[in-house]
Amino acid sequence: MFFRRIYQFHERIKSNWLWLVLTSYLITALLTLGLHAWRPGEAGVLLDGFLTALAGILTTIVVTTFSFVFVALQLASVQFSPRIIRSFFEYDQFSRFFLWSFLACVAYLMGLQYFGWSDAALIYPKFGIVGSFYLIIMVFPLFIHHIIGNINASSITHNIALRTVREIDELYEALPPLPETETVIRIRSPISGYLDSLRYQKLAQIFPDDRHVRMDVRPHIGSFVIQGGILAEIKCPSEKKSLFKALEKEMSACFVVDKFRSYKQDIPFGIRQLVDIAIKAISPAVNDPTTALNCLDYLGTIIEKAALSETVSKEAKLLAEKNIFIREFSFEQLVDLAFDQIYFWGREDYIVVRHIIKTITNLVPFMPTSDRLLVIAHQVDDLELQYLHTITPDSSTKYAGSFARCEHRNSLRDHLTEFYEAVIKRIEQLDAKEERIQKKVAVYKRYLKDLDSSWEEARF
Repeated sequence: MFFRRIYQFHERIKSNWLWLVLTSYLITALLTLGLHAWRPGEAGVLLDGFLTALAGILTTIVVTTFSFVFVALQLASVQFSPRIIRSFFEYDQFSRFFLWSFLACVAYLMGLQYFGWSDAALIYPKFGIVGSFYLIIMVFPLFIHHIIGNINASSITHNIALRTVREIDELYEALPPLPETETVIRIRSPISGYLDSLRYQKLAQIFPDDRHVRMDVRPHIGSFVIQGGILAEIKCPSEKKSLFKALEKEMSACFVVDKFRSYKQDIPFGIRQLVDIAIKAISPAVNDPTTALNCLDYLGTIIEKAALSETVSKEAKLLAEKNIFIREFSFEQLVDLAFDQIYFWGREDYIVVRHIIKTITNLVPFMPTSDRLLVIAHQVDDLELQYLHTITPDSSTKYAGSFARCEHRNSLRDHLTEFYEAVIKRIEQLDAKEERIQKKVAVYKRYLKDLDSSWEEARF
């Protein structure tokens, strides 16, 4: 909590040119006065060499840093839009501050030597030395972190939307808010962004223990919420509405909305990143299917851990005791998120399709219940590869799909056979007697016979 407040304070300061300059000057001045009181310096000792070295270091940092920045901006302009280069300096106060503060410090150090004010007993060279170290140790790392964040696609879109919304606010009058119902209190998002996390324990402490009052958190963790969007709804009797209205601000602070998603409490975010890498890898521009296969392997690791875990998180159980209910992703949603898009973009590559089947087959023995086993079974069924069960050498020449080669079809048949056999075996181990499970067993046994027949016909 403390570090987040420091981060928010830093974000507010760096968005304003005046506050940036005043804060930096004040810090440097205070440190200089402290240094001058502690070590006044010896009269007659000149610091020309030290000042020259610092000026050289600052110049090198500026030149090297902006060389990399311009290369990164050029790549970003190709990927997104060439107009982001102009907005980078025009609207980014911290980047302008970084450039001009370094140049001003170099000019100040050189001016001290030119005018003969480099004596160690004077306070002027100490101000330049402290300012240089402040820029190198504090401002430079912050600028690197700032650049990494600002070239990110989420940050670019966030800044564009923020500037556009600001213009709408300046040009148009806002409409009056809609009246709310007497028995529902809505906690709304103060800004647009992603629901980064929820402070569960603090919310549980704030929320009064009342069985007649219920809170429903609307978005999932990691979902995008717009400014004024509903984060949660509190249903309470009208006579208790004033009590919960007084706690509205405290409860709103429990919802952390940021411009980026993070791993904290957001399980789909890690899956989303691996899926993005895989899709990028199998695109024609990159053409790196091995990376996509690697992503599928680790997606299987995540799904296995999710399969062996409860569907309700520890935090959700804690909040449920106070009649607070949050939305969480189901196992089926996680499986769909992990495999659907990769198959959609890689369905024409039999290596990718085969590896998806292999990854899901490896998950079958870890399924603890028949319900979760059916989820991954449906995932393979949704690949719509059933035509491989019945296609023959005669009909394969007429098939205009992605797997026209007999070798590729047979390879997929092998992996489908392993999958069907693994599912049937796991159902027997779970001793599942439900009608829908037995129907799935019957269907898969028929698929195995069809695959065996089609393999023989395709081979011979």
